[in-house]
Amino acid sequence: MRWMSVRYFIGYGLVLLSRIAKALLAKAFEAAALAETFSVIIWTPSEIDRHAKGDWDHKSTVLTYSQLDQWLDETEKSLVEKYFTKRAELLNVACGAGREALLLARRGLRVTATDWGPGMITAAQRRAREAGLPIRFAVADMFSLPYREQTFDHLLLTNIAYSYIFVRRRRIRFLGQAHSVLKSGGIFIISFARAWGDSKAPGGLLERLFMRLSQRSPFNREYEPGDRFSGTFTHFFRSEELAQEFQEAQFLIKDWLWDKGYAVLVKL
Repeated sequence: MRWMSVRYFIGYGLVLLSRIAKALLAKAFEAAALAETFSVIIWTPSEIDRHAKGDWDHKSTVLTYSQLDQWLDETEKSLVEKYFTKRAELLNVACGAGREALLLARRGLRVTATDWGPGMITAAQRRAREAGLPIRFAVADMFSLPYREQTFDHLLLTNIAYSYIFVRRRRIRFLGQAHSVLKSGGIFIISFARAWGDSKAPGGLLERLFMRLSQRSPFNREYEPGDRFSGTFTHFFRSEELAQEFQEAQFLIKDWLWDKGYAVLVKL
């Protein structure tokens, strides 16, 4: 009995040590993530793009995305079925390795797809060729889409890619490009990352610290409330902020799925 008691306490001590170690590691990871977050107030928009492009078009990332099945999530599927028409001209921006483009082409849309990663486009072209789908692909920057005005009936930007655009003036520039290539009355399905608590930007104390630092050289003076960096730059929107950006670019909000992180816009 005595030996069993000693054995129990040895085991209990090991369990306790393990839990303490896990808690310390969790705190260490939190501290490391916080340090990374500060890059958002140091890097300029072009430097953030440089980092993002390097990660996005890395061989391992391309391989991962090229192995994804062709699918739409529940919200995407319902919106596509409701607003996109067969045989319509569709532009899929930030298409990656073709997850949505291939499926939408199978549904009868005439798909054109762009991405800023040459590796992603190469993978998407290969998949389309193997599937026998006539999709037109192009390596293109979101801010200079290589298409004439009023070319497309529909436009699609998912995977919260709109939230990856840093900063507001550049998001407005992209929306201007989208507005230009859409036909009058054209439908634009877009997804985004939203701030928790809707009207409140995330962060609290950290947000105020970033705002103060951003006003001092050599910190990034274009930092905006809601900007975050954790491996990837992401802007978390407040509803009124996002609606204002859409309206400034002369889009009408036709459908607003805030809780899902989607909106359906119409070109006025």
